Amino acid sequence: MSFLSDTDLESLRIEQSVFHIVGPGEEYFQLLTAFDAGRHAPFFLGRVKSVNGGNRYEFLQDAPVRKQLARISRDKTTFQEESEKLATAFNGAHGGSTAVGAFLIFVLSCTSGRLFALLKFEDEKVLSYDYEVGGRSGKPKPTFGEIERTFVQNRNALQKAALIRLGKERDEICVVDRQNPQRPAAYFEQFLLARRQRTEEELTKTIIDVTRNVAQKHKAMLPPEAMKNLAQRLYDASQSGGSVDGENAENWLKSIFGPLPDDSPVVKDFKAGLKREGMTGESFVLQKNAIQAPKNRRVETASGIKLTIPVGLTSSVVLVNRDKGEIIIKDQITLDDYELNTSGRSRS
Repeated sequence: MSFLSDTDLESLRIEQSVFHIVGPGEEYFQLLTAFDAGRHAPFFLGRVKSVNGGNRYEFLQDAPVRKQLARISRDKTTFQEESEKLATAFNGAHGGSTAVGAFLIFVLSCTSGRLFALLKFEDEKVLSYDYEVGGRSGKPKPTFGEIERTFVQNRNALQKAALIRLGKERDEICVVDRQNPQRPAAYFEQFLLARRQRTEEELTKTIIDVTRNVAQKHKAMLPPEAMKNLAQRLYDASQSGGSVDGENAENWLKSIFGPLPDDSPVVKDFKAGLKREGMTGESFVLQKNAIQAPKNRRVETASGIKLTIPVGLTSSVVLVNRDKGEIIIKDQITLDDYELNTSGRSRS
């Protein structure tokens, strides 16, 4: 499911906010004082809401980030001090290829309680423009200015984010990495000192189970050719080495069944199935070892003939031609008999 419910999103408010400048070297690092989001709150809340779905994590034991956030939760006056510790640790974890930007920390409140947002915005150089009266032609003359440090709505500018809710029994963490959606950057995980709640093998198996259940429910609506060898299609997809984009998970479904309208009941139930499994927004790489290779192939005909064929048999032994509706078996026959049903009562 999404990290925040619709009710939470509607009631989301900023209690405290600060950002610090971070980058690949100490020369960029700059600590700043906390600020009141004020009239800019809708902009920042919009960025928080844009990362409402992502990969689910859990803190490892004695994670410093958790301790620092817990201290802020207990005592708001520690916000500036703890935010500086968080920014220092985040900046220290940066590699040489990371971009200069702002590391924002928000304390948020909503209907279900308090949570924290940690956001990394990369600086984007933008060209601003205006105009002034007095050009030679009598028309306004454009003027330009470069701005290097900006917060923009472009989703790609918000590179990394974590939404965190602390609980008495368990914490909730949602992580988004725009550059590496399937496998967030190692330094970001190390900064949080967190690990994914589910392995990619578990996620692969679950999305296949959800897809199979949805297909059986809506088999009358799906292409017959896809349903004839559904298990084979699912297995082949799991072995492809491809990935699932949590923001466009329906693309996985379409790779199995072909084009489907966005308002299709199949797509709707598929998304609902992922939500029930707590997989909304999860991005991951499909794992080949998640699903065992099929041992048998099943073939059924319109007349009720059912065959179970070991996968290893070559076409010289069993040849199935679906286009011609033919099954040719060339093998030694070891049984040719009838089935007797002795469980029922005989008729007089």
